[in-house]
Amino acid sequence: METPSEHVYPAHWEADVVLRDGGTAHIRPITEDDAKRLVDFYEQVSDESKYYRFFAPYPRLSDRDVHRFTHHDYVDRVGLAAVVGGEFIATVRYDRIDATGRPASAPADEAEVAFLVQDAHQGRGLASALLEHIAAVARERGIRRFAAEVLPANTKMIKVFTDAGYTQKRHFEDGVVRLEFDLEPTDRSVAVQRSREQRAEARSVQRLLAPGSVAVIGT
Repeated sequence: METPSEHVYPAHWEADVVLRDGGTAHIRPITEDDAKRLVDFYEQVSDESKYYRFFAPYPRLSDRDVHRFTHHDYVDRVGLAAVVGGEFIATVRYDRIDATGRPASAPADEAEVAFLVQDAHQGRGLASALLEHIAAVARERGIRRFAAEVLPANTKMIKVFTDAGYTQKRHFEDGVVRLEFDLEPTDRSVAVQRSREQRAEARSVQRLLAPGSVAVIGT
């Protein structure tokens, strides 16, 4: 099998998704041209959500952070964003790690994954949609397992991982919940995905047909 070329933009990862409330978002890989878009996105995230992401007060991204979060090889380091109106509303990234949890390169088959969703858009199913997409990307790149560290108070994110339907291990260490889950699709994960898509599509139709919504066809 050919090794994928590093830094080549993987356009086939782009996708439009219907969210839980019937709205839509465009999921795409993050590029180095997204620096300002990332900073603007982060400024719209609450201090609490930033704390859940970084486990410490983190009011702003440093230049080094911005570089790291916008420069990917699309093999061992991947970032995806959910985009609406040209602006980020949620992000996810994975970094391939070795057995000790340190950064690694192929053929290591585990990666650490982390999410951030703007507070105004939480509860719309963005994290679940991003997890579904980045899991597919990871499998394409030879990653078989994700690890995630989550603060116990971040119950929404723990629920996202639990509800995804993958085979999962969980343990508590140093005040953090560590989750590990295989990315091989299970009957439950496939059922969860289909159910999410069906509910989202139904909501989308409801929005279209709702009183006050008028679709004009032709002139």
